[in-house]
Amino acid sequence: MHLTVRVEGTRLGHTAIFQCPIGFKVNGNANLTCQASGKWSSSVPSCDPVRCPSLVTPGALDEPHVKVMEHNCSYGGRAVFSCAWGYQLVGPPGVECELDGNWSGPVPKCLPIQCSPPVIPVNGHLIQSESAGMDGGRYAVGSLVQFACRGAHVLEGEPSIICTETGYWSHPPPFCKPRCPYLGEPENGAVVPSKFAYEPGDELQVICNPGFESRLEARPKCLADGRWSMPLPQCTIYSEI
Repeated sequence: MHLTVRVEGTRLGHTAIFQCPIGFKVNGNANLTCQASGKWSSSVPSCDPVRCPSLVTPGALDEPHVKVMEHNCSYGGRAVFSCAWGYQLVGPPGVECELDGNWSGPVPKCLPIQCSPPVIPVNGHLIQSESAGMDGGRYAVGSLVQFACRGAHVLEGEPSIICTETGYWSHPPPFCKPRCPYLGEPENGAVVPSKFAYEPGDELQVICNPGFESRLEARPKCLADGRWSMPLPQCTIYSEI
């Protein structure tokens, strides 16, 4: 029963004081008095275990994204919380049931994890797709952003990034680097080097087939803005030079 009593005496007016051990509370009147009838003023109380309000009953939590991972309502017991995917705890991850039958603190909140807007590359722009939602310019977990470049520029880096549960993007944003396009092969000749795109500073050399020669000795050079410094030289037959 866990109940202890300290009796002053059994004469009229004497008292009996009942106590419960830690973790239990007195259920009934803890102080009894000996009355003129020869009886105590009330029946002997009992000891009930201290219990805090349940946090797992329907409607007990106001936070829809909070999950209770551990739940012990007894004195000294703990309730441990986590958040649904895409959310993070704000506040202590757990509370303890105290002697007064109340939890040691409020239930924490679960706020959405968000990523800051990614840096838009110079000479580039964003293509929104498969977005899991935006809030005030910030992106929710799972949002996917794709990048594209303008004009004579090509992407260097990841073309698409995803907002992760860490609150950071899966990859740094790419760069848009200027590139000069492939000019094709001259008639009766070839271009060296032959590439899909050229970086600023690259030069083209036109090599003509036997019996043909280029009128120009200058070489086209890829400029910083993605344009060639001159048109591609052509190969002409010796007799036409």
